[in-house]
Amino acid sequence: MIIFAIKIKTMRRYLYFLILFFTFILGFYFYLAYSNLSGNVFIYPLDDAYIHLALARNFAENGVWGVNPGSFDSASSSILYTLILSGLIKLFGDNVYYPLIVNVFAGYGTVYYAYRYFSDFYGKKEVLWGLILLIPYCQLCYMMLIGMEQTLHILLTVMMLYYLVKNLKSDFASYDCLKLFFVSMLFGAVRFESMFFISILAFLLLLSKNWKVSLMVFFAGFLPIVIFGIFSVKSGGYFFPNSLLMKGNYPESNFFVSVWNIFKNGIVLNISFYKLFLAPFLILFFYFLSKYKTFDWRKIVVNEVVTITVFGTIVLHSLFAVIRYRYESYLTAALVLILVPVVVAFFTQKQADGKFSLYRKLVLGSFSLVVVYSIYISVFNYKVVKYASKNIEEQQIEMARFLHIFYPNQKIVANDIGAISYFSDVEIFDIAGLASTNVAGFYLENKHLGTKLFDKKYHDYMSEIIHKDKFRVAVIYPKWFPDGVPADWIPIVSWTIKKKTGVANQTVVWYAVNEKEAGILLQNLKKFDLNKNVEKQYYK
Repeated sequence: MIIFAIKIKTMRRYLYFLILFFTFILGFYFYLAYSNLSGNVFIYPLDDAYIHLALARNFAENGVWGVNPGSFDSASSSILYTLILSGLIKLFGDNVYYPLIVNVFAGYGTVYYAYRYFSDFYGKKEVLWGLILLIPYCQLCYMMLIGMEQTLHILLTVMMLYYLVKNLKSDFASYDCLKLFFVSMLFGAVRFESMFFISILAFLLLLSKNWKVSLMVFFAGFLPIVIFGIFSVKSGGYFFPNSLLMKGNYPESNFFVSVWNIFKNGIVLNISFYKLFLAPFLILFFYFLSKYKTFDWRKIVVNEVVTITVFGTIVLHSLFAVIRYRYESYLTAALVLILVPVVVAFFTQKQADGKFSLYRKLVLGSFSLVVVYSIYISVFNYKVVKYASKNIEEQQIEMARFLHIFYPNQKIVANDIGAISYFSDVEIFDIAGLASTNVAGFYLENKHLGTKLFDKKYHDYMSEIIHKDKFRVAVIYPKWFPDGVPADWIPIVSWTIKKKTGVANQTVVWYAVNEKEAGILLQNLKKFDLNKNVEKQYYK
């Protein structure tokens, strides 16, 4: 009893130390980003954070799920996160810091639940190494700072695994089951990639003959997705958000060819897959070889529900979604919870034979790659945090400021819509399709065409809408307009920033869509007090 109390006290010390360490890194990141800004308001390092804010405000104030006041456009890929922001705006008024506040709470919640996971189910070694690895490996501090839903997704992933293991140990006691079902519902609502996790978990529970729990988990996880899908279709959108239509991978008309392309692009030729997941898969492989001398799939399914669910989710996510930028963070958080106990077990067990010793060395080598990646991504994120907010301030915020002053309540064309939609009262036609459902729909219906034909049709389709609906000006990355910028558009000025961090391109170009608008736009641009760090180049 005394030994147990000492262990608990030691593990709590680990938690307190890691919280202090975590707080220090988060504070340093915030200072690093804020200190490079020219104003006194924090700027998120990612323009997409402002899409959530714009949509949440529009939903809170006008009951419309979109960034344009009177138009339903499913520009957010997180039901839950947008609803939380919308609820805060409804209750307390508009505030640009809501995403940061929500992320801070979710970040500390993640550390707490990771601690609960390791301390409740394992020991002090797992607590120490698990918490140390969690922060850099899933980029937790960086995820909190960008103001997106990823931190909330990480938290709910850790909670899902915690309550899953708790249920497995309690044989799905009723009170534990209710918690699992509730978290499954939130998990399904936070990001649509959660469908992969929910589907695999439900299938494994079904194979384990826990069919009631399987159906309830499946129902709870998919309920918010189905409800939102019905709401979206009835509102004139598609079942899934526009971002999934534009970025997702799914079989097309030539089924077998498209399946091979999905597998090839998602795993075989995807460098990010190997960089992120090769070492963890090797650890899993050696773990199974050492633990199971003979292959008995029923035994493996029953004993390894958690491990198979996580690695199965990685495979499905790699095939059908994106594993770059930030979308993989919930997977790396889950891997920490899976890998750390396995690695610790390898090095605390007594050596049985030479083969086990070989496995131990291979696991150590693979785990070292995980640690190296954690260090690499931390160094990489340092550079992003240092410059990304400054670049967003110089590009996206300046575009929004200009439009707010000179084109209030006017129709404009853009491809980076976050800050523009939140800080300026304009109606946006989004050539990237996130905030324009008709563009996303055209992309979905025609993406099977060859590149040249698709770009030509895409170009003509958008040009016709822009002309017919009398949009006045455009501010875009020229290369983003399929088959080139329309010939009748008149380039007025380019704005160029010094670094390309946090933005897709260093240069944006302002266009007048006709001769009449050209003179007006030119005069407005000359009147505008542009950020001194931005280089402007007039075309005439």
